[in-house]
Amino acid sequence: MGRTCRGICQMHKAESVPNKIRYEIGQKRCTFCGIFLKVDETRCICCKAVLRTKPRSKKQ
Repeated sequence: MGRTCRGICQMHKAESVPNKIRYEIGQKRCTFCGIFLKVDETRCICCKAVLRTKPRSKKQ
């Protein structure tokens, strides 16, 4: 069974902030839906994909 974005995630979309601090303030990204969420769960409430909690690359 494949994943499908049902649009529920749009109601829980996080407010816009500079990208450098999104993960630091607790926002998580759903790579399938393509948005940042402000939720406590580890999976997307819409498509059940695992949420990203850390940036892919770290600039030093």
